[in-house]
Amino acid sequence: MGAARLASVNERDVTTSVGTSGHLPGVHGTLAWRRPLTSDGRSGARLEQVQLEDGRRLVVKHIDPASDWIALATGDVGRVFVLWSSGVFDRVPEVIDHAVLAVGPAGEHGSKVVMRDVSADLFAGGRRLSRADSRRILAAAAELHRTFRRGSPPDGLTPLAELYRFLSPSVAARFARDAAVPALTLRGWDRFGDLVPDEVADAVAHVHKHPETLARLLTRRTCTLVHGDLKLANLGLRDGRVVVLDWGSLTTWAPAAVDFAWFLAINAASIDATHDDLLADVRAAGGADHDEEALRLALLGALAQLGWEKALGATDSPDERVRQRERAGLAWWSARVRETIDALDSR
Repeated sequence: MGAARLASVNERDVTTSVGTSGHLPGVHGTLAWRRPLTSDGRSGARLEQVQLEDGRRLVVKHIDPASDWIALATGDVGRVFVLWSSGVFDRVPEVIDHAVLAVGPAGEHGSKVVMRDVSADLFAGGRRLSRADSRRILAAAAELHRTFRRGSPPDGLTPLAELYRFLSPSVAARFARDAAVPALTLRGWDRFGDLVPDEVADAVAHVHKHPETLARLLTRRTCTLVHGDLKLANLGLRDGRVVVLDWGSLTTWAPAAVDFAWFLAINAASIDATHDDLLADVRAAGGADHDEEALRLALLGALAQLGWEKALGATDSPDERVRQRERAGLAWWSARVRETIDALDSR
């Protein structure tokens, strides 16, 4: 793969049965039809499903920083195209299926990502994940981390501090009027401090105000390519491989623990395993490369990213069992952050 291999179909080949037209980078063939596609993504990127006359079915993701709040919040002006052009997707290990066929520029800073349609292989909304499947995902992520740990950072990655800034109250306030997730984020952070110990709330607030500090501590550890958004909506299983979608806006250079901590924070409630089980699986997946100090720091960072969501679950859910689960989860995360605080104070 690479920018040199990008190609567009002829103009006459892109008129569809519904009267729309456009270019598909890297694809040769006549479009039979195209239609909008809904997904669990909440950034504002637009998806469409495309079928070619030869039966191939594709998904096209249109990324426009002007309408994608995550791109705006993280300063993304075409990261996925830079990753594609620099050959990063060529180096992704075989155990991971990224599904990307080509990436082309669109407009001044946008991108058009053409993928094989793997929607049938993704973990559908509401599906619970077995611990065995969770371990498969962690093992695939660890293989990605090992592959890139031996090199230097590729061009076009998100600054690590932006991962800890984009879900903070100050950033959410900028986008809350026009995007659903930032509005929910603000509500959740308003409640967070009432649900956790003061020292935990203070530590999270410090990350929000000074994300560069946590990023600096993390980047002193061994770093690698980190996908940045290993949530179940971006993941699946196909032909013995792990599907991993949605590269770009949150892909960064950091310790592997940053990927693992986010995976645990955003997915734990959907996996048939306890938080402690999953933490043990994270350590096992890292093997000889596991870095406990990086993991402690990354767990603090993950709570600073998603504590708002846990606070909403603990207070807003109409299901008492969910509220109790989320409160128990917040207690577990608070204990992990206290361990991080103690470790930092002991230096």
